[in-house]
Amino acid sequence: MRKLIKALLFLGALLVVLAALFHFVYRPWQRNWGSTDEEVARRMPGDEIISAPGFVATRAVTIRGRPEEIWPWIVQLGYRRAGFYSYDRLDNEGLPSAERILPEYQDLAVGDEIPLSNTADAVVRALEPGRSLLLVVGRDPELPGAFTWAWGLYPQDPERTRLVTRLRWRVGSSVVRLLMDASEIWMMRKCLLGIKRRVEGSAGAPES
Repeated sequence: MRKLIKALLFLGALLVVLAALFHFVYRPWQRNWGSTDEEVARRMPGDEIISAPGFVATRAVTIRGRPEEIWPWIVQLGYRRAGFYSYDRLDNEGLPSAERILPEYQDLAVGDEIPLSNTADAVVRALEPGRSLLLVVGRDPELPGAFTWAWGLYPQDPERTRLVTRLRWRVGSSVVRLLMDASEIWMMRKCLLGIKRRVEGSAGAPES
């Protein structure tokens, strides 16, 4: 009996430690991966749309390239378009994400719809070529599942640019919030690093 009590106490203490690490270490890291305090605090397009999001994440990466070299990779994002430069089996039905700039997806305009899956589309709410893009999902920002997905390009010097992305998501339940805190980072991190690799690589010319 005494051994059982000790085991239960140990298990309880371990769970408390793991919960604390998740909340105070992993959660802040994944929500602000790669970003600076200034980038987290900076306003981005669409911040005002979701008034009380349950999930807010600002991620960033430095890319060796000018904004105009990065922009084409962003505007062609989408399900069965250029893909998401992430885990294609999970977000693009196994179709490989594009390794080149695709001219047919470069003429993006406000009001256009970008498919995120076979059941969901994002609407282009705002767009400044070479500077920022705002995608919105959900007709009513007050309903669970609505979110904004903002992209910003901020030159550091003539050769490097900061690519910053922000999700503001109205989460409907604590379970969904926990799942997003636990796993959403990995798709977004892969996406940002995928864009970085493509821009910095040699494959940047339009496909013929």
